[in-house]
Amino acid sequence: MKRLEPSPRTVHWGYFDASLAPVAEVVPGEVIHLRSVSGAPDDPVPSGWIPPEIPGIYAEVHDRGPGGHLLTGPIAVRGARPNHVLQVDILSVTLGAPYGYNTLAPLEGIFPEAIDRRDRQIIPIDRETGVATVPPGLTLPTRPFFGVIGVAPPIGWGRVDTAPPRCHGGNMDNKELVAGTTLFLPIWTEGALLSVGDGHAAQGDGEVNITAIETSLDGEFRLNIRSDFELALPVAVTPSHLIAMGFDASLDRAARIAVRSLLDLLVRFGGMAWRDAYRLASIAADLRVTQVVNGEKGIHVMLERMILEQLATPFPFVPRRSV
Repeated sequence: MKRLEPSPRTVHWGYFDASLAPVAEVVPGEVIHLRSVSGAPDDPVPSGWIPPEIPGIYAEVHDRGPGGHLLTGPIAVRGARPNHVLQVDILSVTLGAPYGYNTLAPLEGIFPEAIDRRDRQIIPIDRETGVATVPPGLTLPTRPFFGVIGVAPPIGWGRVDTAPPRCHGGNMDNKELVAGTTLFLPIWTEGALLSVGDGHAAQGDGEVNITAIETSLDGEFRLNIRSDFELALPVAVTPSHLIAMGFDASLDRAARIAVRSLLDLLVRFGGMAWRDAYRLASIAADLRVTQVVNGEKGIHVMLERMILEQLATPFPFVPRRSV
């Protein structure tokens, strides 16, 4: 298994760009252990809590894009081509620091004019129990996931902000992307060029103030190329659900995009008539607000896998579960 640690050489800050050179390469089916870091060198915490990579990254990484995300990568997958799909099996996600933070900031979040000053709150995390303590002393369990998992965007886009999620994935902030979930991303450039970061210890659907419990995480991913089907938008499969996603500046349009993506999957891979798929979505699918604060808002629609298993045609990316 390969390892990719964050360093000034292996991170990029605030942007995606298909012209970025990969910092690691894997062959299809290979597992890579990746670490992402969050925090600042002057965080008001015991010095041993601050990830040791942070000071060097802050001192040496001067090429920063408009977004705030510190991403590890990109990782090239040998043989990946445009119109292929990258299968990302999320094997494990573990807490990488004993603290995280949440920030309120003017002109950000769902109430952009309600905050008059920047307020960055440190949130202690017990890494053994996975419990975080949030103001005014409430404890809650963590459920870590990476807010940003994305391949390089189409090469003609050039350098793009990490904040809005788009067809290449990126800052989806989908809290269902925990260990045990498989994410499928359409590939837009040679090698796919996967980057990961924006670790979240816990987040509510919506991420209403624009931050979760931002923290450092370790993850293990198995990367595969799928050439047996195509996708236009990210899709995920959890142990219990199929998830289609939609992104748009309008939450209404994001909902339509997500539902149309689900219906397309049911028609193309499930052999259903469109009308029947539409009917099924209304009866059995759940629409959830992924996030409302990243410019391009997100909706994800979830359909239980046990329903799909009744279809005569098996989905190529939703294996039937053993009973």
